[in-house]
Amino acid sequence: MTRYVAFLSYSHRNQAETAWLHRALERYQMPKKLVGRDTPKGPVPARLIPIFRDRDELSASADLGNDLNAALENSDHLIVIASPASARSTYVHEEIRAFKAMHGEARVFALIVDGEPYASAMPGREDEEAFPASLRFKLAPDGTLTDTPAEPIAADIRPNKDGRRLALMKLIAGITGLRLDDLVQREAQRRARRLTWIATGASMGMLLTTGLAVYANQQRIFADQQRVIAERESAAARAATDYLIGTFELTDPATENPRTVSVVTILARGAERARTELKNQPEIEARLVTAVGRAYTNLGLLEESEVALTRAMPAIRRAGADGAPALVALSVNHLRKGEPDKALTSLASAESLLGTDPDKHLTLRAQMASQRGVISYINADPEQALAHYDRALAYLQADSGADPRDMATILDGRGRVLSDLGRYDEAETTLQEANQLFRRFLGEQHLATGRNLYGLALVAYSDGRNDIAQQRIVESLAILARVLDKTNPLRADALSLQGSIYQAQGDLVRADRALAGAVSAYQQAFKGGHYNIGIAEYYRAQVAMQQGRPEAALGHLDAARRNYEASYGKVHANIGEVMVTRAEILGKSGRLAEARRDCADGMAMLIETIGPNHSFTQGLQKTCDALS
Repeated sequence: MTRYVAFLSYSHRNQAETAWLHRALERYQMPKKLVGRDTPKGPVPARLIPIFRDRDELSASADLGNDLNAALENSDHLIVIASPASARSTYVHEEIRAFKAMHGEARVFALIVDGEPYASAMPGREDEEAFPASLRFKLAPDGTLTDTPAEPIAADIRPNKDGRRLALMKLIAGITGLRLDDLVQREAQRRARRLTWIATGASMGMLLTTGLAVYANQQRIFADQQRVIAERESAAARAATDYLIGTFELTDPATENPRTVSVVTILARGAERARTELKNQPEIEARLVTAVGRAYTNLGLLEESEVALTRAMPAIRRAGADGAPALVALSVNHLRKGEPDKALTSLASAESLLGTDPDKHLTLRAQMASQRGVISYINADPEQALAHYDRALAYLQADSGADPRDMATILDGRGRVLSDLGRYDEAETTLQEANQLFRRFLGEQHLATGRNLYGLALVAYSDGRNDIAQQRIVESLAILARVLDKTNPLRADALSLQGSIYQAQGDLVRADRALAGAVSAYQQAFKGGHYNIGIAEYYRAQVAMQQGRPEAALGHLDAARRNYEASYGKVHANIGEVMVTRAEILGKSGRLAEARRDCADGMAMLIETIGPNHSFTQGLQKTCDALS
């Protein structure tokens, strides 16, 4: 029986794309310097032949037939031509399932030609699903389909995606076990050598011919060659940029603790190289520095992120719309540092680079609207925050090529706002929807999954379901402890919430310990005042009150106020709450004059910021009334 390099599984509606891939794989000649190289899949062959492609439509039954089963059994890899048609095809589903049962999950690849992977999880877009169920999910040992998400390696030839050449390189890399970069570099060198021979031949021809017409024709040939070379160089630059950006994004601490690898050194060198070597290519410099800045921010290295992005600002502004993502990254960094006003300024600059056409750059506009939602939420305006998140969702829903991971991120933020508004059932539903997308696209142990569990814990805590909240925050911390350094502010957020949950459960010793850990981590991360430190100090004050330590509670409240003022200025609803809480402690200690003064100042601040009719204002007014 013939042994096949790969088996192509497809719907006959995608015959054209399948025929192209079949020809491209079998005609591809491996660069000589790569032939024979040892990889995890054995020595690299000179040719990828034969490739199996059946020509006959199967029936709708689940029986593949002896010939196809034998071909699947004797194929080293399976490539699924992914589209809505193949997602609905019974025989494509069965071919994938049978191959996985024979060979496992790791040798299954996909070429996306139409539709959207995992669209079945997007309300209203289910018909766009490109992946059959057997491609989306793993198999149990008995060969039945589970609900555990699979993450097949996929190349993408849809418009504005990989393009056919890069998609082919990705699949060949997967089949051979070579690194994509090795293939891309060798392919570029081979094409460059071909172009050199063409140019040399043309030059010799010019020496052997005479006449104006011949000369003009040769000039045209030469111009065409120059155009080809320019196009090749442009394509190489794009490929190199994509590769470098992918490398930097892999340093995002999503799967391992970054302190165990030399990621910080890589980022520093990458930022400097982008600034010095790409100064005449602002679009590429802007893209690289954006990736560097985001990676720094996710590592908790906020100052380094701001320095890298700020130093590249001339190129970012020259890059036009391509520079807008860098300004969004700078906005995120400012917000992490507790500087919401600066975050808004950076967003406004990004919007000016994008232009006024609302139908362009939809995904980036969604990210910016989401960022405005975060800022409004921090500024104690959850209704406005919800409006920003709803606008962000509308942008993504209008973008046919939207990334489900962006959808998950926006749903995650929207769920937290709903929780703050007391709409706990809606918040739970929204956050669970985000959780499913994060787990499916990013995995169980990803940073985003850990942060989403934090949000679900917050909903349960706010709704009084403290046991569920504690279970979720423990799961969240287990992920965050694995992928983040101890001083990372994202991990400190989870510790702060865990302290509040312990407090609600009456475990005051553990509550104070968790909150103290959060304060310590925040202080090391922010190197100064920050509203998150204020939140943790406020809860430490509540714990101290319950423990009968009023002076300690007042000290924590004073620390909370200083940190709030560092982020918000002198007037903010959170500062008003601190003042009223301080008044309550002073009143219980018999210091009524001080208590009434603090209550008056706090209520004036609450009325100015969120209004006299807000439920929060009215609830704290009762505390002040009790002092009269």
